[in-house]
Amino acid sequence: MTWLEEILIQCPQCGEEFAIQIETAEDGSVELIEDCAVCCRPATVRITTEAGEVTAVDVVAA
Repeated sequence: MTWLEEILIQCPQCGEEFAIQIETAEDGSVELIEDCAVCCRPATVRITTEAGEVTAVDVVAA
């Protein structure tokens, strides 16, 4: 089963917020690189999920 959730993250380089979709079906953490939807610079996004919900999000410049 796949559960997708849309979350807003803030670009660590330009400060603008943009939405990404993540899968929350499994507990644990995932790290991915997302390009900012505004300035196109990459950011490392670390997301922790538990019981189908996002419990922590950390975004840093890649």
